[in-house]
Amino acid sequence: MNFEDFRKDIESKLDSIDVFELQEFRFEPYSFGNGILAFKINGRFHKFIFDGRDNKMSWLLSESHQKYYGANFKEYKRIDGLILSTEELENGIK
Repeated sequence: MNFEDFRKDIESKLDSIDVFELQEFRFEPYSFGNGILAFKINGRFHKFIFDGRDNKMSWLLSESHQKYYGANFKEYKRIDGLILSTEELENGIK
């Protein structure tokens, strides 16, 4: 699975969980498949940063009701690969 496929997968899972708004999507297929994906869900930003070289993804969360640019993000979870279950997504959103 590449980062673009991950975006499609996570958006389909989010459709069944809650309302979301895409804030940023960058996929660099020629740079080890790195990518950044960010959503606004329930007043908070959820940002996924994938390092294709190490095959690791960081899930960052912002404080409530901040603007995207200038938001303070804290690492919520570090994941190996690009597989995120619906249950993990639901727990991170709540």
